[in-house]
Amino acid sequence: MSKVPIKGIMKNRLSKDIGFTNSKRLVCNSIEKINKIFIRKKNEYSLHWYLTPRSKFRSYSFSIFNNCILQNKGNLGDKMWDLTKIQRQPFIILGSDIPNLNLLAISNSFKKLKKNDVVIGPTYDGGFWLIGFSNKKRIINPFINVRWSNSFTLSDLIKNLNNNKMSFDFVEKLRDIDNAADYCDYIHD
Repeated sequence: MSKVPIKGIMKNRLSKDIGFTNSKRLVCNSIEKINKIFIRKKNEYSLHWYLTPRSKFRSYSFSIFNNCILQNKGNLGDKMWDLTKIQRQPFIILGSDIPNLNLLAISNSFKKLKKNDVVIGPTYDGGFWLIGFSNKKRIINPFINVRWSNSFTLSDLIKNLNNNKMSFDFVEKLRDIDNAADYCDYIHD
């Protein structure tokens, strides 16, 4: 999932803190890394970009994006839940602000989906950088009443998964870059 990297749309909070150029560079580098990971494993995985906003989609050069799906309206949970309605195979959703994304984490995600309904990649700020669905059985929307963009996001999701008796497992914890503090932590890692 990504917002089209256009000023005023992409990573506004981060852009205010570190400048749009640095913010755009971070996201574009992450997008390029994602593309490289999936190109290397194109026989095993297919990559689809789930982009927003719909109104800016046509005006941007999409040489870095292929296989695009446009996001519908709603909060983050609504947008992710929409994907479960069009995907029939096991799939994962990940953000475009994860600079340390790696092939092992992606591979482990799909392995864990063989034994679980859901797989989650937690972040250091209480959210998650990845969520995957096995599509082995019909599930209830796990994103209802999730408090987005705060330290309760992951715990709200886990509560919903437990309440809905859905099996889940975790892959490695990675850093997502949402603000200047995250960026500084990433730079100094």
